[in-house]
Amino acid sequence: MASIGTRPKGVDQEARSAVTRLFDDTRRRLVETGTRNRLIHVNRANTRGNVLNIVNEHSDDVHALLSGGKTMRFFALGKDKVEDSGEVVLANVIGQRSEEDRRTDSWLETRLGPDALQKKLLKIAREAQTAEEESGVNVLYLAMGFLTWYEDKASSLPREAPLVLLPVELVRNARTSTFDLRVRDEDALTNLPLQQRLRDDFGIELPELEIEEDWKPSDYFTEVQQVTRSRERWKLDPDAMQLGFFSFSKLLMYRDLAIEAWPDDALAAHALTRGLLYEGFEPEEPLFTSNDKLDEVLPPEKLFHVVDADASQAKVIEEVRSGRNLVVQGPPGTGKSQTITNIIAAAAKEGKRVLFLAEKMAALTVVNDRLVKVGLRDICLELHSRSANKKAVLGELARTLSQASVVPGVPGAPTALREGRDRLSSLAEALHRPIGATGETAYSVLGRQSQFIGKGMSPPTLEVESLHSMSRQQEIDLLATIEEYGALLAEEGRTASHPFEGTGNLHLQPVDLARLTISLTEAQVAVTSLAKSLRMPVDALALPNTAAFDVVAPLADVLGRLEGLPLNAADIAQKVLDAPDIPRLHQALRAGMAWRHALDQALEAFVETAFSASSNHLRAPLAAGIRSFFARWGGRYRGASRELAGLLRGGLPKTATERVARIDQLTAVTSLRSEWEDDREYCGRILGDAWRGEKSDFRKLVAVAEWCERLSKAPISVRSDKSIALAAQVDAL
Repeated sequence: MASIGTRPKGVDQEARSAVTRLFDDTRRRLVETGTRNRLIHVNRANTRGNVLNIVNEHSDDVHALLSGGKTMRFFALGKDKVEDSGEVVLANVIGQRSEEDRRTDSWLETRLGPDALQKKLLKIAREAQTAEEESGVNVLYLAMGFLTWYEDKASSLPREAPLVLLPVELVRNARTSTFDLRVRDEDALTNLPLQQRLRDDFGIELPELEIEEDWKPSDYFTEVQQVTRSRERWKLDPDAMQLGFFSFSKLLMYRDLAIEAWPDDALAAHALTRGLLYEGFEPEEPLFTSNDKLDEVLPPEKLFHVVDADASQAKVIEEVRSGRNLVVQGPPGTGKSQTITNIIAAAAKEGKRVLFLAEKMAALTVVNDRLVKVGLRDICLELHSRSANKKAVLGELARTLSQASVVPGVPGAPTALREGRDRLSSLAEALHRPIGATGETAYSVLGRQSQFIGKGMSPPTLEVESLHSMSRQQEIDLLATIEEYGALLAEEGRTASHPFEGTGNLHLQPVDLARLTISLTEAQVAVTSLAKSLRMPVDALALPNTAAFDVVAPLADVLGRLEGLPLNAADIAQKVLDAPDIPRLHQALRAGMAWRHALDQALEAFVETAFSASSNHLRAPLAAGIRSFFARWGGRYRGASRELAGLLRGGLPKTATERVARIDQLTAVTSLRSEWEDDREYCGRILGDAWRGEKSDFRKLVAVAEWCERLSKAPISVRSDKSIALAAQVDAL
C-alpha cells in the first residue's frame, strides 16, 4: 500500500517531457501500421478468407439504404461448381437487371454461387458473434472505397486499404433462412492505421470523417483524392466494397492517450500517472495488522456486502473504500468477481461512480449479473459495444429515472447478523481456551488428533481422568517412559509367544473345555475364510495388510461405494478425484445438466438464435396484454409479438398468457446457464478434454462426479487409481 510522493518543480518539467515521449511511443505501438494489418493492406483478390466482395454496387446508394434503416440481402451471380472439377465459379458478367435497378434495389451482388455464398455468410456470422460474445467488441464492417497506394516510387507491388468502415451485422431472415445485412447503431469510422501510415511515410494528412446530415461516402472520397493526387500511380476506387473483419479495439485507447486531448493537462499531471511513471509511491501504514480482530475493526453496521465475502475479501473492500490504490491477485475461483461486486455496491451507496473494465466480456457479465441478481440493476449502465449505442443508453437512463420515484425498502439494523457473529466468536473463543494446566486447547488437541488420523494410526484407549490434569512436562516425561519401555521390549522380546498370553479365565470346567475345541475350530475356519476374503480387495486397493475385524465394515463400505462407475469413464473419474473441491465441481455439473435439459425442451419451441438474443424487453408489453384487452391492440404489444414470432419454430401462441410463458421459458434457460457459467473455467481446468463447455455430456459427467463424491466420503482412504481400476472390473467387484 502506498501514497504518491512529491518532486521539485524543476524535476517536474523534465519528467513531463519524458512522460510525453512515453505516451507518444505507446500510442504509435497501439496502431499497427505494417502491411500485415488488414486496415493497411487488403488482398481483395483472395476470396478464401472470411471476407465477401460486393460487386456492381455504388457506395452512396448502399450507404443511403443501410443508414435509412433498411436491410439488404445478398445476390449470388456465380455458379457453385464446374462440371468434373468441383471448383467454385465466380461470375464475370452482369445479369439482365439494369444499372438503375442495381442502384435502387436492396440486393448486394457477389460473384459467388448460391451455396458458396450461404456457407460464407454463415461462417462470417458465427465468427462475428463469437468475437462479440468473448470481447464485447464488434469487428464486422462493410468497407467502402479502397485506396490503391505504393510504399515507394520504385515499388511494383500495389497496396489496397479501405477508407470508410460501416459497422454492420448479419441477421438471419426467419422467412428465407438466409442472412441479411443491417447497419448497427454506431458511427462509421475512417481508417486510423492508414491515416497514421500515410502521415509517417508520406506526410499526407488523411482527412477525418465528419458525418453530417445528407453526408455521402463520395464526399469523403473526394477529400481523399485531393490530398493524394500528387502521388503517381495512386488511385481510388469509390465503389469497391468488402464485408469483412477489421479490428478497431485499440482505437479509443489511441485517442484517449493523446495528452493534448485532456483539458488542463489532466492525464499527464494526474496523481496516479505521476506515481506510476516517475514519482513512485510512498509506503503507507497497513489498514489492518495481523493482531487486529476483524470483528472488532469491521462491525456489521460498518459493512455493506451484497454478496458473500470472507475475511480477506472484506479487507480488500475496506482498502478500496478508504481510497487506497492496490492490486489484487488470485487464481480463478477465489472470489475476485464477488469482491468487485461488493466494491461497486459499497461505492454506489456512498454516492460514488465506478468504471469497471475487463479484457473479456464474460468478466463484465458475471459482475453485472451478480448486481442484477441482488436487486441493483438500476445502478448499472452497460457501455460495451453491444449495448453502447445511443438508443440503448438513453433507454437505460429513462428506465432508471422512472425507477427513481420508487422508494426502496430500507433494511433495519443488523441485529441478527451481530448476534450470529457473537455466537460464532464465542465458539472460536471456546476452541482456543486453555484446558487447565495442560498447555493445550480444544483446537490444538483436535489438530493433533487429525495429525495421527492422517498417518493411519489406530486411536488408543486411555484413562480420561488423568488426561485433563496432565501438564505438558508430565506428558513429555510419560512419552519418555513409553519410549524406554518400547526399547526394552525390542531388546528383550516378549515374555511368551503363546496365542493365549494374557488369558485370565484359568478355571474352565470339563464341559467348557469340550465345547471350547468345537468353538475354536469353527472360529478358525471362519477367520481363515474372512482373511482370504479380505486379501483380494486389500491387494486390489493396495491397502495396508491388516487382518483385523475393525477393517471389515469400512472395507465393505468402500466396495459398495465403488459400484456404479459409468462405462468408459476411468480417465474422467481420475481427474475428478484429483480435484481440490469435488462438491463444487459436482454442483456446477448438475447445474449444467439442468440447463441442458431446459435447453433441449426449449429448442422444440425456439430457433437456435433465440438463445443468443436478448428477449427481456418483450415481456413487459406482452404482460400488459394479459391485464388489458386494449393493450393487445397497441403497437408495443403487436411489435413484441412479431419479434417473439421470429424466435419461435412454430406458430405464435394465441393468448398473451401463452406468449409471456414463452418469454419466461427463454429467460429461464438463460438463468440456468449463468448458474454453471461461473465455474466454467474451473470445470475446464479439472476435466480437461472431457469438458467441452456447453457441448459437454453433462449427464455422464454428473454420474461420474456423484460416484467420485460418494467415494471421497469413504470411511478409509484408498488410492484413486486402484479404486478406479477395481471399479472398472464389474465382475471382480
